[in-house]
Amino acid sequence: MRFILGVIVGAVLLAGSAYVHDTMRARPGVAGAPQPYVNWDQVFAAFGRI
Repeated sequence: MRFILGVIVGAVLLAGSAYVHDTMRARPGVAGAPQPYVNWDQVFAAFGRI
């Protein structure tokens, strides 16, 4: 049970940290700005279908 909970918590921490990193670093529409690691529009659309 602890293993499954650890996997779930780890996945949430991974996705959360990627989201925070992308929102703080990437600036859409600014020339020369770094690209985000994840295309969050597609992620949110996929979770909306579930």
